[in-house]
Amino acid sequence: MPHPYTHIVQDLAGQFFQVRDAGSAELSHVFHGMAVKRTAGGFAPKKGAREILVRKLGCRAVADLIAKAA
Repeated sequence: MPHPYTHIVQDLAGQFFQVRDAGSAELSHVFHGMAVKRTAGGFAPKKGAREILVRKLGCRAVADLIAKAA
């Protein structure tokens, strides 16, 4: 079972993605992500969005999706 998405990031083109780590040393430079859009309550997946690889370089974290354990 895939790991849950952990963050919302914005890439250099201004697009938002919900992302999780790729989980492999060979893919340490990318996230697994799904395109999302801003809504009144936060973020929602875009219609027809599917999981793609999102390059980490140039991304900035916008929000955390999972609360960190204390």
